[in-house]
Amino acid sequence: MNDSNNTLNPWLVPVTLGASGVAGFLAGKLFGKRPYSANRALKQIRRDFAKEGTITGSWIDHRQTPFQRFAVKTSAYQGGLTRLEDGEPVNYEFKVDAFTGSLLELKRLEN
Repeated sequence: MNDSNNTLNPWLVPVTLGASGVAGFLAGKLFGKRPYSANRALKQIRRDFAKEGTITGSWIDHRQTPFQRFAVKTSAYQGGLTRLEDGEPVNYEFKVDAFTGSLLELKRLEN
C-alpha cells in the first residue's frame, strides 16, 4: 500500500503560516491605528459637557497636531466650547487624542 496519500505535503505548513502572516500584516496596516474622526470627538465632548449645562457653541480643528505628556506621544485635535453655568457663558479649550477620542487636556478660560 502506498503511504503517500496519507502524508501532508512538506510545503503546506510553511506556506500556510507565511500566507497568514502576510494577511495579518496587511490587515494591521489597513485597519490598525486609524484616526478618530474630529467630528466624532467633538460630538462626544459636547455630549459629556451637556450633562452639566447647555452648550451654546463649539468648534474643533480637523488638523492633527503632535501632543506629548511626559513619555507619551500621540496626535491630538484641538477644540473649544462654550457652556452656560449659572446663566453665564463659560469658555473651555480642550485637546482630544486623535486615535482614541480620549480627553487629553481641558482648560477653563477666564473671561
